[in-house]
Amino acid sequence: MAGFTVTFGNGGASNVSDLLSLEAQNSNALDGSTEHHETTGPSGSTFDVDSVVVGGPGSEVAVDFDPNTNSFNFDVVGKWNSVRNVLAQSDSAENVYFKDFVQADVHLGGSASSTVEILNVKRANVSTGAGNDTVTISLLTNDSSWVNAVTVDSGAGNDTITIKSGVGFNDGSAAGTGGITGATAFNGGNGFVDGRYTTVDIKAGAGSDTIDLSDTHLKSSTVDGGTGIDHMIASSGADTFVFHLGDMAKSLITDTIDGFNAATDKLKLVGTVESDWTSTDFGGDAVVKYVGADVAHKGETIVLSGVDATGFHGWFTA
Repeated sequence: MAGFTVTFGNGGASNVSDLLSLEAQNSNALDGSTEHHETTGPSGSTFDVDSVVVGGPGSEVAVDFDPNTNSFNFDVVGKWNSVRNVLAQSDSAENVYFKDFVQADVHLGGSASSTVEILNVKRANVSTGAGNDTVTISLLTNDSSWVNAVTVDSGAGNDTITIKSGVGFNDGSAAGTGGITGATAFNGGNGFVDGRYTTVDIKAGAGSDTIDLSDTHLKSSTVDGGTGIDHMIASSGADTFVFHLGDMAKSLITDTIDGFNAATDKLKLVGTVESDWTSTDFGGDAVVKYVGADVAHKGETIVLSGVDATGFHGWFTA
């Protein structure tokens, strides 16, 4: 692709496969889509429109480029669900902001750092390049049907990924959505913003990453921090943290999980068995250490802040 392209539409994902499929995002998931809108160059300096109408009156997206921050801003002018989809793609890093789309699919590349902010979204699929990327997504749903799902693959680099609560439909502030079009929202018409119906899948890749889910109550999440010294903060829902041998350091300066709930959360320690690990207390934290047969990885450690170390049997899964 040349430069940074954006397409708006009024389709949607009917299943998780559609959400993840780039082909579906380019076609089926964007039925009735607009033409591609493109920047003037690979690094982006202007955008060719200041607003785009998608399908008819009341379905408009405001478009803005801020040269001071080299950032693109796309905001649904009308109510939530009046413009359902946005698909943004670039071979290079970009700074992009999207607000009040039902589904946002953002795929960026390059070795520089990208910033992606998506507010009040039901479905999102984000991938970024090898820079130190920042991805922030806030959640909003009108119901529990269809797909409520978020995937983030941030590639290499020291990335920061935050999944947080959005703003309900009844909020009339500038930060809110200003209501909903063509759909019925439960919870007194306000929808839900805490992620209780949302599944989240995060792959943060190589690098020392920060992943924060603490402002949500997710239906479920799967978090793979990859190699590097990662700091992960659980949601108040059901979270699974995935580790492979080689992901962690062999000291207490290592991957750390805050907010881990021993009753609902899991450590998925791939390719190992429970007896390959010890769990001991250190200052009120659970220190989980590999003691298995693979000599190269002996001593690799995960720290669970404020967790009773004796409960390891209940959290372990392979």
